[in-house]
Amino acid sequence: MMQLRVLVLFAPLTLAACGGAQEAPTARDDAQWDQAMTAGKSAFDLGRYSVAISQYRRAASLALLRDDGVAASEAGYDLAVAQLAADQPQDALQTLQAARQAAAARGDTHTASFDLVQAAAFYRLHNTAQSIDAAERAVGDSDQALAGRAALIMGLAADDAGNSAALQRANTVLQGFKKPLPRSVQAGQAEIAARVALSSTPATALGLAKHAAELWRDEASYRDMSRALALGGTAASRMGDTAQAKSLWARAAQSAAMQASDEAQGDAATLAHGAISRGNPHTAQSDAALWSQQAGGVLLHPFEKPKTH
Repeated sequence: MMQLRVLVLFAPLTLAACGGAQEAPTARDDAQWDQAMTAGKSAFDLGRYSVAISQYRRAASLALLRDDGVAASEAGYDLAVAQLAADQPQDALQTLQAARQAAAARGDTHTASFDLVQAAAFYRLHNTAQSIDAAERAVGDSDQALAGRAALIMGLAADDAGNSAALQRANTVLQGFKKPLPRSVQAGQAEIAARVALSSTPATALGLAKHAAELWRDEASYRDMSRALALGGTAASRMGDTAQAKSLWARAAQSAAMQASDEAQGDAATLAHGAISRGNPHTAQSDAALWSQQAGGVLLHPFEKPKTH
């Protein structure tokens, strides 16, 4: 059974064995595979995505060496997540295709987690139609965190595309979850509900967007938080509250700018390879620039050490 831990966009996957029967040895019994997976997770947690990618790629290869489909799925998923975190969505899609083929050849048909990452990759690439399709395949999964994240991505892609029907479907899925809910699902509920309300009742949308931003912040999901703050800025602007709109956009811009700086300092290799250089519309750097412009110009790095000449 796949257990998904959602952090920021995603986090590496952990697979737990099901049932009480004695199982055949797997890649988890292989010290090299375990070392590669552990090193990959440590690097991922530190934002060293190029190192994580290298380690997960090695783990996936070791899983194939052992002809272990479950371990190949786990390592392939983690590799795709690391590539997505490094703003390499096209690479992530290629990895997912290879992981699906490896899993299917070995009888593993649980693909909801693959659909979820695929939806996120298509969203990053601004391919909203395919993002919605992939997310819809994952929203029915029994794992509430996974299904909730899929519904969030479906709603974001639908909102970008102006697809009100898909946006409403995403909202219906999120509002239909039974309590108690993980904070990440609560945040997704509030943000997508805000997007639904934005056109008709911007004041309601503003309150929901602010609430979503607070929940994302509590989850340390800062990329999500800054997006919700920017949504609040749009709602405030539609209410005619220009001062509040600029304030929210400025806060979103500064947070996104810090994310871009952290990514650059933590892993320069992925910044050079990633979608920032290819003009991908969904990066921390491009978001910071857009929201700063909407705020009327804001100092993105106010605490940066002054440059000496």
